[in-house]
Amino acid sequence: MELLTSILLTTAFVAGPTVPAPGAIEAVIAPSDRMHAADLDERARKSVNFPNELHRFYGSESAARGDWDEALDQFTKAARYADKYSQHRISLMYWHGVGVPRDPALAYAWADLAAERMYPSFIVLREKMWLELDEAERARALREGEALYAQYGDKVAKPRLAAMILRQNTQITGTRTGSITSKLQMHAPTPGEVAPMAASGYEMRDMYASWRLDPERYWAVEDAIWKDGSVEIGPAGKATQDAPAKGD
Repeated sequence: MELLTSILLTTAFVAGPTVPAPGAIEAVIAPSDRMHAADLDERARKSVNFPNELHRFYGSESAARGDWDEALDQFTKAARYADKYSQHRISLMYWHGVGVPRDPALAYAWADLAAERMYPSFIVLREKMWLELDEAERARALREGEALYAQYGDKVAKPRLAAMILRQNTQITGTRTGSITSKLQMHAPTPGEVAPMAASGYEMRDMYASWRLDPERYWAVEDAIWKDGSVEIGPAGKATQDAPAKGD
């Protein structure tokens, strides 16, 4: 029994969590993660009926604190409601091994999911990742992708969000007019860098704005931002290698 315990402890120590490679965290963190507490509170209040936005904000806030376990949990919850940006952030975490063991195949599967709506910036990211995978990784990435689409693809994820959006229509009272309160920020990703989400002329109005109460109009605004917004794609960087596990 003592020998078995010793073996298990030794195995756990050698196979423990890996340390992110130098520069990995900088490649995964986004400047927009470091939002002011008051700004986070305001955004959370306006997004209370939009779990995609709410969990995305909480994921960004957790990333800013360096709490990557919580960031992954929050981004995954947002991903269930068709949030392509959160799916992209998960992809980068797996690509660089931040908060999770580095897994290029799974990173590509999440990147492919994020590019489902053919947003140009996410397509570029996906293709850059594909070029760095070997044949075995490509085969596994396609298998992993099937499972992800079954749970997080638009076919199943959009109806989840639509139900939440439509539910709030029965709960709203008072005026639906209001002034512009904050800009909707979007992201221009690269494999080696997370750029801040850029507004490019689009603004997020009051939580009662009519387009936010109609799922199809809501997604039309997202599509307009991601497809027509001004984005910059940086140079493709070679994927970082895993740092040695503690004890090696």
